[in-house]
Amino acid sequence: MIIAVAIVSLLAAISPGPDFFIVLRNSLSYSRKAGLLTALGVSLALVIHLSYTLVGIGVVIAESPFLYHLVKYTGVAYLFYLGLTGLLSSFKKQSSMNLAYAASTTQISASKALLQGFLTNLLNPKCALFFISLFSQFIDTNTPVATRIEYAAINWSVSLGWFLLLAYMVTGKLLMGRIDRFRLYIDRTMGGALMMLSMKMLLA
Repeated sequence: MIIAVAIVSLLAAISPGPDFFIVLRNSLSYSRKAGLLTALGVSLALVIHLSYTLVGIGVVIAESPFLYHLVKYTGVAYLFYLGLTGLLSSFKKQSSMNLAYAASTTQISASKALLQGFLTNLLNPKCALFFISLFSQFIDTNTPVATRIEYAAINWSVSLGWFLLLAYMVTGKLLMGRIDRFRLYIDRTMGGALMMLSMKMLLA
């Protein structure tokens, strides 16, 4: 049962979504540190999702059109904002990739990177639906509290591990050395991807 929970959690974590793109964007556009802090922010929001799902509040959110859409539209607006500001910022930079631009892209505070990861995950209503569907397969009214916490801890650990690994892998010296020339275009691509993802969430 534990292995099954871990596998499902991993498959959900690695599938491209808001968390994936915000960690990838901050890692490539800023630095490894920014990517790792963003991953940590995502994991902190997961604690909230896991907590309210285990106590049953997740069902209330999933079955309440008002609460669900409130979270959904707030999340859509936030993702669109992140994508748009990143896109506009890239156009303000120099059109040619040089050291001045590369240095400017490292300017993001630790708290901002952490907050971006946290809010991106927290404002995704699909997290509530996912955890409800996940735990309904492994948990019933007779499941001990300790077991429920164990399943939640497994999901949290797997998700955190994956996003930390993602941030670490894409900021390797060999890869970063090759993409420095294209950093401007990466910023624009990531900004556009976040905006399109927000529109996809809006229409879902």
